[in-house]
Amino acid sequence: MSELHFPKQTGVAGLSLAWMLAKRDLRNRYANSYAGVAWNIGVPLLYSLINVIVFSILMHGRIGGDYGTLPFALFYFVPFSLWTVFAEVMNRSPGILREYSYLINKIAFPAWVLPLIPLASAFLSQIIIFAIVGVLLYIHGIVPAASCWLFVAVWLIATTITIGCAYIVSAISVYIPDLGQIVPVIVNILFWLTPILYPASLVENSRMAWVKPVLMDANPFYHLVESARISLFGTASFPAAHFVIPAVFALVVLAIGALTFRKLQPGFADVI
Repeated sequence: MSELHFPKQTGVAGLSLAWMLAKRDLRNRYANSYAGVAWNIGVPLLYSLINVIVFSILMHGRIGGDYGTLPFALFYFVPFSLWTVFAEVMNRSPGILREYSYLINKIAFPAWVLPLIPLASAFLSQIIIFAIVGVLLYIHGIVPAASCWLFVAVWLIATTITIGCAYIVSAISVYIPDLGQIVPVIVNILFWLTPILYPASLVENSRMAWVKPVLMDANPFYHLVESARISLFGTASFPAAHFVIPAVFALVVLAIGALTFRKLQPGFADVI
């Protein structure tokens, strides 16, 4: 690998460096495979298509509520476009600093850019899903609601949560390598606890009193999922909680992530 020179500046210079490393990361990860970067897109997409086929049968006629006439594929892919970034970044975060340990030992290298590297491949997958959503909207003759511009705000909140969590997980994983096995399990559990593949009405109608407060009221991902659907399809008015809860959670997580990374960074070179 060619020698890299790193400016001591942060901010724009650091983000430019993160983008350069992210592009190298995409090339290097699949350099020895025939399909190349297609693996990064094809595997999650195949998993998603299986979910759509299976659950469109299981949920046929059961979406109900505000989404009763909505094709299941759109019901699923719109919130999944946000989830795919979070899941991919989280699954790589535990090992990202060790993967680039040879850079951490360089005094002038800004280590804070490393947790941002997985965002490039995650956004690539997200763009493909956005394209699928666009095609599905066209096929079914559905025109996005006037509130669709709010999806940008929802996307920013989801991205902020992802970045904050990436800093927390990547920093702690240097000292607790077991997070490499724990985090994917937690991410998978969060996926099933969030109404992405099933309507929130199933949770609301549950007879167990603890289900709704845990899976909906206190779950920022539930609010993001509903915000994404409502903004694009205009099926209901926006409850304030759908923006306030995830927005506050995003700012808190980002602050904790930045603080955690800054506090633990001095020991990275010694541990790695």
